[in-house]
Amino acid sequence: MSAGRNNSKTILGLGLVCLISGAAIYLTYGQNVDSAPPSLAVPANVEAEVDTDPILIPGGTYLIGSDTGPRDTRPARSIHLTPFRIDRTEVTNAMFAEFVQATGYQTDAERRGYSLCFDETSRQFTRQDGANWQHPDGPESSILGKETFPVIHVSWYDANAYAKWAGKSLPTEFQWEAAARGQSLRGDFPWPLDSKLQAHQLANLWQGEFPLRDQSLDEYHGIAPVASFPASEHGIFDLAGNVAEWTSSFYAEDSYALIGEVDPSGASRGEMRVTRGGSWLSSDQTGVSEATVWYRGKLTPETSTNFTGFRCVSRDEPSR
Repeated sequence: MSAGRNNSKTILGLGLVCLISGAAIYLTYGQNVDSAPPSLAVPANVEAEVDTDPILIPGGTYLIGSDTGPRDTRPARSIHLTPFRIDRTEVTNAMFAEFVQATGYQTDAERRGYSLCFDETSRQFTRQDGANWQHPDGPESSILGKETFPVIHVSWYDANAYAKWAGKSLPTEFQWEAAARGQSLRGDFPWPLDSKLQAHQLANLWQGEFPLRDQSLDEYHGIAPVASFPASEHGIFDLAGNVAEWTSSFYAEDSYALIGEVDPSGASRGEMRVTRGGSWLSSDQTGVSEATVWYRGKLTPETSTNFTGFRCVSRDEPSR
């Protein structure tokens, strides 16, 4: 009888342990699954491939704009910038996941329940329900295995929130252009004039007639992991193509005619923010490529897409 009672107590004890464990697992993982970002720890060998220290852009005189470009890039003129540091790469999924895990931040696309995608089947820009930074192609997609891809489906507000958390800021469009162009007075792209490589070997861009066919000569149909292509002269990656990048500047068509000569920030107000660098959707079939160092894109700040990301700048030594 005592042995039976002991066995019953043992079974009861094991049952209680299982019940408590099950409840703990449910409370941890069974609620609000989509609200918690996936674990995106990047293997050490991946991190070692790209130096993550921001690049120092020296103070001095820089050329901005293009007298042969669209109206909003004219007139080309010189400005003076104080030194600043700019991230070598666009902010990645792993970097953004660290921010979300630390703060519980929810992006505009997550709150809305949709984001804007270029649909390769219909060849149109469409509203994709369930698309957000964790589910870039809709609710059935994932960023697992894409830790080093640039984060997308982030609005200007999302990018700005990350930058503040990181102790940095979004670059002004003029800082961005100076970093892409360098102090050279020639050249339309962020690679050397004497480069022997073709465009598809230098950046993730659209090859072929947009939007009918992407030949994918660069081996990517969509976004690519950061630093998949050669760095600029300064050592900065993906300043042309891959994802368009948010800046802190308001868009105004006449910005270049009105800005000051020292550390300009752009217009003081506006309905849209400037994006720079073009994206994987950029082509030059119209004679003007969005991937040039002087091209000015623009989006409303609440907009999120599968072709827009960002990088950050700082004045001081990097904090993280």
